[in-house]
Amino acid sequence: MFNIDVLGSKNGDCLVISWGDEADPKRMLIDCGPGGVYHTFLRPYLEDLGMPVSVELAMVSHIDQDHILGLLQLTSEILRADPADVVPAEIERFWFNSFSDLTGGADNPNLSSVEDSVTAALEGGQAMPFEALRDAEDHRAEMILAGLGQGRGLRDNLVELGLDGNRPFGGTLVLAGKEAELPGDLHILVTGPSAVRATELQQHWNPNLDPAEIAAMADKSIANLSSIVAILTHEGRTVLVTGDARGDDILEGLNEHAGKTPGVQMHFDVLKAPHHGSDRNVDQDFFEQVTADTYVFCSDGTHDNPDSETLEWLHAARPGGGFNIVFSSFIQMEHSHKQPRFNAALRALEDSGVTINARRFNDLAIRVEL
Repeated sequence: MFNIDVLGSKNGDCLVISWGDEADPKRMLIDCGPGGVYHTFLRPYLEDLGMPVSVELAMVSHIDQDHILGLLQLTSEILRADPADVVPAEIERFWFNSFSDLTGGADNPNLSSVEDSVTAALEGGQAMPFEALRDAEDHRAEMILAGLGQGRGLRDNLVELGLDGNRPFGGTLVLAGKEAELPGDLHILVTGPSAVRATELQQHWNPNLDPAEIAAMADKSIANLSSIVAILTHEGRTVLVTGDARGDDILEGLNEHAGKTPGVQMHFDVLKAPHHGSDRNVDQDFFEQVTADTYVFCSDGTHDNPDSETLEWLHAARPGGGFNIVFSSFIQMEHSHKQPRFNAALRALEDSGVTINARRFNDLAIRVEL
């Protein structure tokens, strides 16, 4: 058995990978969306499985709040539980590249002051700090700032739970080229983020930056730099998980670490589309070089993702169809004038022989079986 449950995740990601013995499967949890996703989708999902659910590996792809908050809530609930309580999950290992670790600034008091101020604003229901960074149309800086504070909280939770250190990597970052074997014969090859990028960020890190400059640096760097990209392999089946990584970075990682030849296709059973299908992260060339039997898009139309252009590039790259698309939710574009073009892109894909499915409104997840 090898399958993926794509949970409702609003505008974020939330995936549960299951493999091995169908009667007693192993599980991996990747991200858990923004506010509301944990209590609406993930926790009821874990209840249905029978708590506590054994999780071999939980992973935050990067610190955006639309990926991290649910796992912060899960680990907080585990910490708050009384000895007699049944916790939602028992996590064996956790992978998380925090912003402070990426910048080499874990003990930097200036960085800590930024994280503290963001965390205090979130916990107190106050307006987010550093107002000048909130003018982006897609609220990207606001999401980064929220993730920065939540990342600090998650890091503290992991230390208290004894899950820090990115086992089995000896307390170092989860970077391209590292490999791990999980019980039940799941092999993981990390192809991003690149060690070169991490080194560059550390070299450019200035401990004298003021809080607003740190937040701006996070906004420009963290989304493209820190997303963990990995190939999961079980019994010959492959899944490429991408977080919010950029397509060119994904291709570079596959070329350097997974044996892909530049310009030549590499095929997977499942590809989790980067950054909710944003056209800022991929292009037609990406879809020509990285193909899959099933493409998973995690979004609900927030920020108009998946972009119509992304689906049009996928169609142009594979005009013959013969593949599947799975959406974590029904897509209702945030700006209604963009809905007709999106619907037209879907119809064109279906007309070419593409099978399209979405999680039904009342379901916790939609399953992809490999």
